[in-house]
Amino acid sequence: MIRFADTAVEEDEFDLSSIVDFIFKEGGWLENALDFEHRPEQHEMAKSTAHALLNESHLLFEAGTGVGKSLAYLVPSVLFSCTRKRPCVVATNTISLQEQLLNKDIPALRSLMESNPALESFKDFRCALLVGRANYLCTTRLHRALSGQGELFEGRQRRELERIAEWANKGAVEGIRQELSPLPMGAVWDAVSADSSLCSSKRCKPENCFYRRARAEVEESDLVIVNHSLLFSLMGAGFGPNDDKGGVMFANDFVIFDEAHEMPEVAGDHLGLSISSWALEMSVRRIFNPKKRKGLISRIGRSVDFEAVENAEFAVADFFQYLHAKTLGGKDRIRLLEKGVLPMEVFPPLSRLCRCLVELGELTDDESLKMELKDQARRMQGYLNGLSEVIELKDNNSVYWIERTGKQNQIIHLRSAPLEIAKVLQGQLFSRDVSVLMTSATLTRKGNASAFRSTIGVEHVEEGIVDSPFDYESNLQIRVLADCPDPMSNNRLPYLEYMVEVLHGCATSIEGGTLVLFTNYSDLKFCYQNLLPRWKKLGRSVYAQGEGLSRSDLRDKMIEEQDVLLLGAESFWKGFDAKGPCLSQVIITRLPFENPSHPVLEAKSEVLGKEGKSAFMELTLPSAVIRLRQGMGRLIRSKNDVGELVILDSRILKKGYGKDFIREFPKKDYEIINSTDLLPNLFNEE
Repeated sequence: MIRFADTAVEEDEFDLSSIVDFIFKEGGWLENALDFEHRPEQHEMAKSTAHALLNESHLLFEAGTGVGKSLAYLVPSVLFSCTRKRPCVVATNTISLQEQLLNKDIPALRSLMESNPALESFKDFRCALLVGRANYLCTTRLHRALSGQGELFEGRQRRELERIAEWANKGAVEGIRQELSPLPMGAVWDAVSADSSLCSSKRCKPENCFYRRARAEVEESDLVIVNHSLLFSLMGAGFGPNDDKGGVMFANDFVIFDEAHEMPEVAGDHLGLSISSWALEMSVRRIFNPKKRKGLISRIGRSVDFEAVENAEFAVADFFQYLHAKTLGGKDRIRLLEKGVLPMEVFPPLSRLCRCLVELGELTDDESLKMELKDQARRMQGYLNGLSEVIELKDNNSVYWIERTGKQNQIIHLRSAPLEIAKVLQGQLFSRDVSVLMTSATLTRKGNASAFRSTIGVEHVEEGIVDSPFDYESNLQIRVLADCPDPMSNNRLPYLEYMVEVLHGCATSIEGGTLVLFTNYSDLKFCYQNLLPRWKKLGRSVYAQGEGLSRSDLRDKMIEEQDVLLLGAESFWKGFDAKGPCLSQVIITRLPFENPSHPVLEAKSEVLGKEGKSAFMELTLPSAVIRLRQGMGRLIRSKNDVGELVILDSRILKKGYGKDFIREFPKKDYEIINSTDLLPNLFNEE
């Protein structure tokens, strides 16, 4: 047992539950050491985390905004990891949360440990950030590229290579591409990244290789931070401990998913298949570029090899042009339902190129080049296997589709996703005999997490829910517009013109900044183009997602200028955090229903239809309700924040399903208004 005094602890046996209680209780160590405000909700979450870890159980915990959930799971998890010698993996979905953990929460935890004799022995716990190996610089490959022994770079690419080398010698910290500003050119980075067999433990050491250093740190760490994408990608590739050892990423580990509401979507993206026209074209060009006479095989290639590259390049171009013009036509996305309807002519040239790479690898005496050739052959075989799977629709439990992406809509993707992600996660994640903890501010609907549990496939799980400690009744005003035109009307122009006027009126009626959340880019772009000249006349800024600035840059602009109008879609509904008067108003233009024609949703709807269930009630509505909660959560981000939430979609009042959205409002009271109340001079009839 552990005997507690006011200032010291005599330890015979480590009692995690008691330690956690003393840290988080009112007047406890966290409050006294760091002057943090006591939060009963945080205390409850920390106790639940400790209980789940001690009982080797799964935990699903919804914690409202402001609970301080990061420390609530970090404190018990790090103590448990250090005492049991079991690595803790924390997976986040956004870079901003990773930065918060590394720059704020983990230093706070160390300060707590340093200030208390009972915890001091834990203060040097080891923590590492792990990103995908393609994000790390490999100095072996960099030196090879600089010396001209690999790909030969000229002009702009050579200058980019030299910029990377200068950064590696003087400014690199972790050695990941995200440290470089601007980001490096893709073609150059691919030639120097650690995503190569050349970057191996035989050639690269932690002393001189960023990736090997990161791997060494990870292997010795008590706490490893990753993102959802990497974790699910590694799971899909079969990475992890042997089945008899348990664990997800490492033997006998345990995993915490923060921002856990993103798990189903991210898992579907990364446990499926994705082949892009850009990636395949770049892979062929990297082997040899006939126009520049440069590439991997430029020094050793035979005439038959150069011919194979040229034929493969033409075949790939023809294949994706066919998909662009014939298969997709005027659509941006189409689901594949029949086997063998796509052209097969791309296979012989790619297969021949793959054989040439294998042959060249056997002929060359340059061991480094041999490894690069083997990598390219393996990559090309992967493309062949992927193309074959998509064309033949080989997995009956997957959905296959083709879509256009990119700024100019010129990149074609061949995609697949598991139809039942719950079964995949149940088999690959929740049956690994280790605790999996999931937390977010938005996991439940009507106070119940059954829908989320069903989506991710977890059967036996402990649950907890704590509300936000913020005073929404006093600090938040909610207004719902009752007479907005139907956004689903066939005649879109009157709706969009109306939207411009309402947004302008709302945003200019308050002090501080406004975030407007859209459900599609076309509406966003129309409003941006029509609001921009009017706001310039006011001497104020209007910014929009997709108009040249990154999300972090847009957040910085909002904080710096304090009174901007910011138009965002998709990622701005979640994880966007700007505290204080710089964000005083959030406007939701439309209820965030998913596109019912998306192949994955369409396929799931078909399954539900056969079972006699409503896809709208089972899938579309629950997903939209959760997303609305995320959007509303952008406004009040601290105890002192005040603001106004405006919902423009009148369907929330007129449709039967509207009550499902209203039930999730942060406060019970809301005001119903009309256009004449909002902008009397504009909408009053003469």
